[in-house]
Amino acid sequence: MTRTITTKNDRIFDQLDTFVVSTKANREVLNAEPFGVPTRWWVDPHVAGNALFFELLQRLDALTFGPEGMPMDKWVFYNCAELPGFIYGFAAEAETLSDLERDLMGVPADYTGPVPFSMYIAIPMREPGTWFGHNLASLNRTFPHRGLSSLGTITKSVALKAYRVERFVGATQWLSKALFIHTKFGPLDLLTTYTPAHSTSETLTYAFDVTDASLRAAAGEPGSALSFPEPTEQLDATDVAAMKRIQRELESGAKWELVGPPAYQGQVIRHPLRRVAAPKG
Repeated sequence: MTRTITTKNDRIFDQLDTFVVSTKANREVLNAEPFGVPTRWWVDPHVAGNALFFELLQRLDALTFGPEGMPMDKWVFYNCAELPGFIYGFAAEAETLSDLERDLMGVPADYTGPVPFSMYIAIPMREPGTWFGHNLASLNRTFPHRGLSSLGTITKSVALKAYRVERFVGATQWLSKALFIHTKFGPLDLLTTYTPAHSTSETLTYAFDVTDASLRAAAGEPGSALSFPEPTEQLDATDVAAMKRIQRELESGAKWELVGPPAYQGQVIRHPLRRVAAPKG
């Protein structure tokens, strides 16, 4: 099948192929050729012989987020992704890696399987077609010599197509650089702006309807740009009082959107928000 999507960086498809971590029971519901991109490697978490690949997934996670991140134990991968859903990503054959790349990833000399360069984890929710985004990791910045810019965004775009997602829900922190990626998929409906249920209260919960247009635009396909409405407020990413104020409005029936990527004004990170509907009553 011919690839039917053009991205901001098609060099990714020249260097890497795709993998899916999935149980056999779940495999049949996956789109195995999203946008015409064939899945090369199927990795079954029930097969003990795949143990090294799961070590490499952990290494990918650690290299992406560093010591300041929230590293995942293997039980989190297994319980929260590999059993209920999938892990989708791009990988390279071990024999194509340089000595430096093998050392950084901790690839044994006798390993000849796939080495993950990116992964996207989403978890199916109770509502049909609705998935929660759990983790996005990429070695783009770890291996800049490969020219894999936009690898994270493209991985997420193709993965959402593979998972057949109709409504996407995500959670991240107002200070997270990941918002540069998430806002590429169009205006985001805000479900929370201050979330004490999370380990970091300064967390937003957001959602959007997944369409081919939003996925193509996020991946950087020429002519697929999305339109964003004008904001009604700029939120300082450290302004907890404002987060709480908008959270109270949301709980009273108001509707807010995040309508663009974060912007720097000096040392201050600001987010463009739009109030769509006032609180009820």
